[in-house]
Amino acid sequence: MDLAVITFPTNNYYHKAAELLVEQNLVYYASEAADEMGFESFDELTEAIRRSMELCRATGLPINNNFRRIFKSSPMGLVFDWKLSVLAYHLVQLNGDSSNDRVAKLQIDLLKNFYQ
Repeated sequence: MDLAVITFPTNNYYHKAAELLVEQNLVYYASEAADEMGFESFDELTEAIRRSMELCRATGLPINNNFRRIFKSSPMGLVFDWKLSVLAYHLVQLNGDSSNDRVAKLQIDLLKNFYQ
C-alpha cells in the first residue's frame, strides 16, 4: 500500500475563500452571551465554552467553524474573547452554570417547547 502526502499552500484562493466563509459565520462574541445570561465570572464563561466545544466534538460539528479565539484591546489592556457562530452562541448560553436563574430558565423553556 502506498501513502501519498499532499500539502496545499494555505495562502491560495480556495483557502482564503473558505476562511472568509467561516469568518462571516462568526457573528457573536462569547462575552455578549455571558452578559446576556448574567454569568457571574470569567470561569463560568470558560466552562460554558469548554462544554459547548465538547458537545460539538461529540456530534462531529467542526470547532473551527463555530469558535475562534480572538484578542481585543480594552482599558484593562489586551483581553481575549471568542467569536461564535449562532449555534455556538446558543450552546454557550445553554451550558452556563445551571444555578444561574437565566440559564436554568432557558434550559427549562427549551425542553417545554420541545415537548409541546
